[in-house]
Amino acid sequence: MNIDNTIYILHCMSPVHVGAGQGVGAIDMPMIREKVTQWPYIPGSSVKGVHREYFRSRNYDHEWMGAAFGIPGAGGTEIVSEGSDFNGNAGALVMSDARMLAFPVASGHGTFAYVTCPLVLKRLYRDLQATTVFDKTQKVIDVIAKIADMKLQNDCGLVYYESIIWENNEDSKKVILEEFDVKVEHEQDFSNLVDWIAKVSFPQDKISQTMFKERVILVSDEAFQYFVTMCSEVVPRIRIKEGVKIVEQGALWNEEYLPVESILYGIIWCDPSPNLSKQEVHKRLMKPFSNQIFLQIGGNATVGKGRVRCSYVQEESL
Repeated sequence: MNIDNTIYILHCMSPVHVGAGQGVGAIDMPMIREKVTQWPYIPGSSVKGVHREYFRSRNYDHEWMGAAFGIPGAGGTEIVSEGSDFNGNAGALVMSDARMLAFPVASGHGTFAYVTCPLVLKRLYRDLQATTVFDKTQKVIDVIAKIADMKLQNDCGLVYYESIIWENNEDSKKVILEEFDVKVEHEQDFSNLVDWIAKVSFPQDKISQTMFKERVILVSDEAFQYFVTMCSEVVPRIRIKEGVKIVEQGALWNEEYLPVESILYGIIWCDPSPNLSKQEVHKRLMKPFSNQIFLQIGGNATVGKGRVRCSYVQEESL
């Protein structure tokens, strides 16, 4: 990543289903999850694919499209077969998988909460090390490292100093997440970190910044694991038999979705290009990744699923 890079943020505006194929349990069509953590994610191939379609549909310069996303080789693919005379390439643009940053959970106050945990912050810290963001936000990086090292009990958490999801009275300060009570307190370093995350995640949306800050909560890794594995959105679907308006035999299935308001992040960078200097890569290839855009990712687009807002961390917002 020695040419140019940044962080991209995905904010789910509707439920998102990036499927893992046919399920073997109660969920017929589960969403894709990491093997080790079982956390939902969106593959980098999907993120890059919808970006390519977005720019293609807006008639971006053909030369830029070829340099960024590649030129098809023999057989119409970006892979050039051995011995082929066609000089195709895979493109300089690289997008990593989108990882969980905050998972929405129903809350007894404030309607819902953005839930995150120390392990999420540790992974964010490591990913930031691979980008130029790391060098320009050293104070924030130090705060992330400090918060990530906290040892939280399963029934304890941290909230923003202006949080609206906690029940604050003389007897206790708690947040109700699903059926669980979480004892919470305010920590200034955590509030400073939340301010930064809100600013870079929603650079042009003050309302979303406020919503995030008022509803975010840091819980233990174990509590977060429960929420992301047990509190996803499961939707039953049917197929109507044409002409008679009844359900077809066996046409009932369940689909799993990443809930609306989920927030994920990933890295975007450009590999070295033999035809472009470092300055040209920054000026030409990375220039379109400056404003937020709206994408459709995953399945069931015709029923309104998969709408996401994608924003890119800019130097001026650090």
